[in-house]
Amino acid sequence: SQLKPETIEVLPESVARRRQVIVFGKNPEKNSFKVAMADATDIENINFLKEYLKGNIEPHIASLSDLKMGFRLYKKKSAKEFETMISERVKELGASLKQSGGNILESIPLVQLFDTIIDYAAILDASDIYFQPEEDFLKIRFRVDGLLKDIISIDKSINDGVVARAKTLSGLRIDEHLKPQDGRFRFRTSDIDLDIRTAIMPTFFGEKISLRLLSANQAFISFEELGMSQNVIETLIKAIKKPYGMILSSGPTGSGKTTTIYGILNILNKPEVHITTIEDPVEYVVQNVSQTQVNQQAGIDFASGLRALLRHSPDIIFIGEIRDTDTAAISVNAALTGHLLISTIHTNDAPGAVMRLMNLNIPPFLIGSTVNAVLAQRLVRKICVNCIESYNPPASLKKHIEEAASQKNEKARMPSILYRGKGCSNCGHTGYDGRIGIFEIFNIDENVKAAINSQNLNSEILKKTAKEQKMTSMFEDGINKAEVGVTTIEEILRVISE
Repeated sequence: SQLKPETIEVLPESVARRRQVIVFGKNPEKNSFKVAMADATDIENINFLKEYLKGNIEPHIASLSDLKMGFRLYKKKSAKEFETMISERVKELGASLKQSGGNILESIPLVQLFDTIIDYAAILDASDIYFQPEEDFLKIRFRVDGLLKDIISIDKSINDGVVARAKTLSGLRIDEHLKPQDGRFRFRTSDIDLDIRTAIMPTFFGEKISLRLLSANQAFISFEELGMSQNVIETLIKAIKKPYGMILSSGPTGSGKTTTIYGILNILNKPEVHITTIEDPVEYVVQNVSQTQVNQQAGIDFASGLRALLRHSPDIIFIGEIRDTDTAAISVNAALTGHLLISTIHTNDAPGAVMRLMNLNIPPFLIGSTVNAVLAQRLVRKICVNCIESYNPPASLKKHIEEAASQKNEKARMPSILYRGKGCSNCGHTGYDGRIGIFEIFNIDENVKAAINSQNLNSEILKKTAKEQKMTSMFEDGINKAEVGVTTIEEILRVISE
């Protein structure tokens, strides 16, 4: 049944979280409550709820993700309160500015405003916060489920103070206004600890702040939770279990490559292996893994860092990105000499990674000898499970699918029934809640190696060999997920056409 704020709030949020329960139904006639529980056999918990709610309890087993959705509904309801609070903080800051003669750094409400904005972003599960100065005002924007959302526009005079606050927390130079600066700091919300990556960039209208929000207690999620199908998982596991070679993750910025790679490292992270990384930046700290961050001022880039790492006899190496000839050459050499090397590369699809390596002057025979597999991915928004509905697709949508399939040189397949979210309080009336990956994996088998070493190799030949090994493309994977109600066709078309 659909979760409603008035139903779950018969139990205060603090009690619900402590007991790991959500009230999702009420029957006044029977004076009974339907309660979702992590452990539906917990008699002590049931007796407590019976006494607390003064009614009978109907326990139902629920997964942790189901409970998390319920807890988020408490937070979604308070989102409007946060918008009001931010507006009040801005007014307080304006009044404080007048009292302090314009010295914003001496203003206490500045700290409260900054903290409130981060708290609000955490509630909305935003991945990024942007403080973007315009000509007459400061615009605050969040990136939620991959899409930008304007939150509020405030007096531009506040920008200098917000920038100074971000710099202070991140250990950056407050007196430097002409150069970009990068840093990070830890922030504690009511729910979680956040590791926040700070980037300061001078713009025409003032310094812009970009904050990337990362959970400090990140639990590495499984390949299934990332959205990989069983055949992709089996192929990937087989590739990463090889003692040497290269595993490449392909996709644009923000497509979830790093999350996938940390998931791979988590599987490979055993006491008997030595794992080292060179990253830009280090996003998550992994126990028992030696992690190094790129530092151009100290002369550490991907190529020089990788050369240095090889002197430490690693078994597995993760290098943040192969973006130049030097890095590509050293990576291939490392993979040839008994190391398993994992990296990212920017290409539109998985077969395209082979052509990209060739463009970086890697000989075809070395590519075939070293690359085990290429995994390509994108992120799509998931339909909110609280307000999902089915519908019969119109003819116009079928036409869009056929056009997209034609551009990708793939077969068009239109499911007879599709799904969408109507919009509810749980998803902010967007119809979407969270994101999931669509994937394709290009296994470099003997047939592919033969194609790579053939004369006149081009991208069409590689795509043909991918079809011959029955690779499910990202487009097909997306259609499959739309067919079972995970995402919408509109999302697939939006992401695949990017």
